[in-house]
Amino acid sequence: MSKRRLNALKVLALLSQIRWYNILLLLLGQYLAALYVFADKYARIPLFTDAGTHLSIWASALLLASGFLINTFYDLEADSINRPRQTSFERLVRKSTSLRLAGILLCSGLLMAFTVSWRALGYYGIYAFLLWLYSHRLRNIPFIGHASAAVLGLMPFFGISIYHDFISLPTLAYGMLLGLALFSRELVKDLMGFKGDIIAGKVNAAVVYGTSKVQLALVINTVLAWIPAYFTRPLFSEHATYGIIALLLLLTLSNLITLRSINLRNLRWAHLGYKLVLVIGVLTIPFL
Repeated sequence: MSKRRLNALKVLALLSQIRWYNILLLLLGQYLAALYVFADKYARIPLFTDAGTHLSIWASALLLASGFLINTFYDLEADSINRPRQTSFERLVRKSTSLRLAGILLCSGLLMAFTVSWRALGYYGIYAFLLWLYSHRLRNIPFIGHASAAVLGLMPFFGISIYHDFISLPTLAYGMLLGLALFSRELVKDLMGFKGDIIAGKVNAAVVYGTSKVQLALVINTVLAWIPAYFTRPLFSEHATYGIIALLLLLTLSNLITLRSINLRNLRWAHLGYKLVLVIGVLTIPFL
């Protein structure tokens, strides 16, 4: 293999480690929120040229990418069992290189936040600390780790909300809905990684409480997702309501697939469903 091709593969492996699709969704969601939720329709161009908006958005993206690299380091043994092909591909990049890049991304994200304001630095500094705490400790506490992952997934959106001094009941309700979807996704990831986590000695909800309890948690989570959506429906526009209904139906379907059987094929379909839920969730933001 030529050196040029090897370097290209290493770049792809690095993108896989930082979960580029999650980073892309985060960036898209924040830009859509900034342009369609936080800005008046006549002030979108000035907002788009506002350096603070861009710096806030990219600060959160760099910090999240750093967190994913740290997670990859902690998950190496279990991932080698659960998804050996992808892990072998990602190991084209040395662990030391991944950790150094994680440090660079962390410092760059905090520097961007500092450029915005001291308040932004404080908020994203807490976000960076919680990302590290999740990777190092919280993720090993059943259900607490899942809830933490959901909160960390939403924190960048509230960061851009704080920058624009805009928090409303519809955005909070919608954030709660997306948080419940993220929580379900984390539970299914536990079921998918059940075998590898046992062999690696890792603690997760499926290992500690059994798969039936995790399935019950998915049922409860589905019901909880419909309740706030029902009571807050007058707060949203007609088009947003369509997106929320599609999101809820797909979330329910994904959980039903998991309840039917926990074989790996079904779990992969369910996990794909959660990815689509997040895509729909992001694309619905302009209509809130």
